[in-house]
Amino acid sequence: MELTMKKQTPAQHEDNNILRMLDRGIDDMEAGRELHLEEAFRKITELRDVRRNARL
Repeated sequence: MELTMKKQTPAQHEDNNILRMLDRGIDDMEAGRELHLEEAFRKITELRDVRRNARL
């Protein structure tokens, strides 16, 4: 007898993504990989610009 996989609803999929991101963030904090507030916003801006330029 074969078990079938339950399909995730979009809401469950989104919840799993959020939990995965939180887990990675906690892992980073525990490992000491943190940025100061100004550095964090600078990094966010840099990554956003790279992503925007890649779409062009």
